[in-house]
Parts: sequence; structure tokens; C-alpha cells
Amino acid sequence: MNAQTKKYFIHLTSDPIKNPSAALMSIHAASEALSQGHEVTYFAAADGVQIFMKDVISNIHAATKHGGGDFKMSEMAISKLEQFSREGGVIHVSEGSFMTYGVTQENASEMLIRVENINWSYPKQLIEESAKADLVFSY
Repeated sequence: MNAQTKKYFIHLTSDPIKNPSAALMSIHAASEALSQGHEVTYFAAADGVQIFMKDVISNIHAATKHGGGDFKMSEMAISKLEQFSREGGVIHVSEGSFMTYGVTQENASEMLIRVENINWSYPKQLIEESAKADLVFSY
């Protein structure tokens, strides 16, 4: 890590359908920070875990007028999250929050988009990971 590189912690707790602007901004911020060479941890908890659910993110375009309200907005969000995971972004999800939506480690491959190396986490990891950050963004 060079002197210019920062550690970003991006925390999404907002419901992606009720607050699509927050969900999309969290994706854009994480993606941009990673593309600029920073270390980025994206932590989805509470209602925010839904951002990784195929049925939710595939329909985010229907919840917002951003991007003209067509499917391209949903495709972009999926693409950016999948790329983020492939290019070294760290992803944590609240296992407890996912359980409220019926998502478990056993059925994740059926219910979630194709992100790599998901860390199934709890409040302990939330505190540990956010404490490592130079900058914290919460959406």
C-alpha cells in the first residue's frame, strides 16, 4: 500500500428497493475506489444484504428512474458487483441478516449473483473490518 492508497469501508444497510439511490451509490463508490487502486471492503448488512440477491438486484431498475428506468441499470449494478469481487474487492455479508430473507451458505449459489469470496459475517467482523478503514461510507 503506497502513501496515497487508503482503506475504504463501504457499508450498505438500506433496502435496495426502498432506497435504490443509496444501494447504487454504494456500488459506484466501492467500484470507483477499487479502480483508483484503494483497498475496499464492501459490507452488506440488515436490509442491504438484498443487493446480492438475484431477484432484487435484477429489478432495481424498476425502483428508480436513474438510468432511464430500464434493465440496463440492473445489469450495470450486477456487472459492477461481480467485477468488484473478481478484481480484489473484499465482500462481507451479514449471515444473520441473510437468514431473514431465507438465504444461507447452502443455497447462496441459487439465490445470489455470482460474486466471489463472500465472507459470511456477524457484528464482530463488522467492527473488526470497519476499524481497519481510513474512510467509512455508510449507505
